[in-house]
Amino acid sequence: MRHTRHCRPVGLLLVAAGAAFALVGCSGGGDAGPTATVTRTVTPSASSAADAAPATGSSTPTATPSCGPSDGAAAAAGPITDLPLPAGLESARWDASHADTSAYDGCAALSAVTVSVVDATASSPVAILLFHNGSYLGTATKEQYPFVPQVTRESADADRVEYRYPQGADSNADPTGRATATYTWNDDTGRVVMSGDVPPTP
Repeated sequence: MRHTRHCRPVGLLLVAAGAAFALVGCSGGGDAGPTATVTRTVTPSASSAADAAPATGSSTPTATPSCGPSDGAAAAAGPITDLPLPAGLESARWDASHADTSAYDGCAALSAVTVSVVDATASSPVAILLFHNGSYLGTATKEQYPFVPQVTRESADADRVEYRYPQGADSNADPTGRATATYTWNDDTGRVVMSGDVPPTP
């Protein structure tokens, strides 16, 4: 089923929602399927982006009036520290040292960083953190799906995510299922709009 969500920031920090893999999400019309997530109640600014904690061994990130930290690891360090773990994995830790920052741009209207847990396996959950001009917005979806997705910056304000999931007799080493979603920043409304599909609920 195809989903389209118009998401308004709903909180400054991610909060456990009580269900497995549940994180603060956004409301949408219709069904109760997975939704895009944004968690800022204020318009991202250079000062808020500059508040992100630096990665270990790095210098304090700097910001310009229109850009956040140029270093994705530095921009994501604070949000990763505050990111709740999925239910059942409370004893795990998000692995900030191996976060993928290749889709991050501190001057882009929308960019992303992905992170999994320490000693992750193929089926470990992966969080996709979204940023507006280097300022953290929240996770792309309410549920953190297993298997590392492919995140591609399609433009300065849009990210494309290809999720992977097992189907049939697939092994965890080679899931053949694919679901693609696009996340777009709408500057007029200050919202992230999600369109497309996410992995099916087991």
